[in-house]
Amino acid sequence: MAQVMHIETMAAPGSMGKKTYALNFKGLIAHLLDILFVESKAEPKYNVGQLSPYLQRDIGLNR
Repeated sequence: MAQVMHIETMAAPGSMGKKTYALNFKGLIAHLLDILFVESKAEPKYNVGQLSPYLQRDIGLNR
């Protein structure tokens, strides 16, 4: 199966920092507050042209 990637921009992974919670009532409340009051931030996008030529060649943009 072929994979497709938008060549102009690439999104940075936003889920790299995972939070841990205690398995008790306080941990449950902290997790609930994190879910309810999450800040909506746009994912940072980077221009592929800003990458070094070596990285561009590694991901298959240049030959």
